Amino acid sequence: MHQTLNAVNESTATGLARLARFFGFSDIMGRLYGTLLLSPEPMSLDDLCDRLQISKGSVSMTMRDLERWGMAKEVWVRGKRRKYYKAESDMWQVIRNVLSGREQREVQLALHVLGESVEKLQAAECQLSPEEQQLARYYLDRIADLQAFFQFAQLALHTVLGSEKSLDFEAITRIEIE
Repeated sequence: MHQTLNAVNESTATGLARLARFFGFSDIMGRLYGTLLLSPEPMSLDDLCDRLQISKGSVSMTMRDLERWGMAKEVWVRGKRRKYYKAESDMWQVIRNVLSGREQREVQLALHVLGESVEKLQAAECQLSPEEQQLARYYLDRIADLQAFFQFAQLALHTVLGSEKSLDFEAITRIEIE
């Protein structure tokens, strides 16, 4: 392969490795995805090991992760017994897969934790001194702002993902967009 093609392939895989790390994934995941994305033909685990100079165990485990995130899929190659893989090339689909898996869960968890905090503060209100009640009201105001933010994030995720699930738009009105 021409040195320019090799350089572009390597820099793309390296760039995707950095991007993967930024989003909390492993470098290897980014490198594997980049390598598959730039390959016009499906690649076997052995092909990927040779190209990236990493162990077959590492490639195999990371490929399972890529499949789980919908970033790559196993494909059948006529006359071959090995497993072959191809990258999902639709970037919107990749983004939807990742957002619907991880980020949506995290936003839901944040909203759940904040809701529990509100319940705890409300349940303890009669046991608090006047100063503590004032601090509890301050906490409730801050938590309401956080809830509004995460509900807005949830709305944005649902918009990107094309979800049909209804959201509470009234709760989002606390956010001021300038």
